[in-house]
Amino acid sequence: PSYYRAILDLPREKREQNAKQFVASSLRLSNDVRNETTWEAIFSDQEVNAWMGQDLRTYLGEHIPPEVREPRVMFETDRLVLAFQYRASGVESVITVVARPRMIEDNTVELTIEKIRAGILPVFPDSVLDRIIGHAQKQGIDVSWKRKEDYPVVVLHYSPNLKRGDVRLENVQLRTGQIRLAGRSDRSKEGAPPSPALTGGGE
Repeated sequence: PSYYRAILDLPREKREQNAKQFVASSLRLSNDVRNETTWEAIFSDQEVNAWMGQDLRTYLGEHIPPEVREPRVMFETDRLVLAFQYRASGVESVITVVARPRMIEDNTVELTIEKIRAGILPVFPDSVLDRIIGHAQKQGIDVSWKRKEDYPVVVLHYSPNLKRGDVRLENVQLRTGQIRLAGRSDRSKEGAPPSPALTGGGE
């Protein structure tokens, strides 16, 4: 897709600047989660993509299936577009996934998959989702998928590594070029919550 090529071709100086901004925003979010009762953060898709291009493999490489390379995102109003290079069984293509997120309860996001394509060709979702989600589950990520009204639906649950669940993600909102996360932390409970931020130097 043209937008995917444009993201990959972004000049190095711009990528480094955006990656540093992502790290700075993540650290602010981490501090707010630890010290405030309510918190929110806004990330641009340019910042997310820059960080993924530079630091994703370093910090979260074990969570990425070996068939998947160079994942990138585009945020639209109430819709997420994910594209990545996919290589399996001798086939290589750019997979595009279009999904609509919805918070079904605190810390649980439901992604309704509207379409999956390999290039311009539609893809049967089972062949892609089974591999990717199976790998994520082996890495301890609480994710599953099901069919709902003829659409594949991915359910992702965020579980803070706490003795008590005092960190609550309450809202995920998408608009053109941005994602907004909002929630609360119960300061009355003991223990400091771990950072939800993805830290990396961006260098």
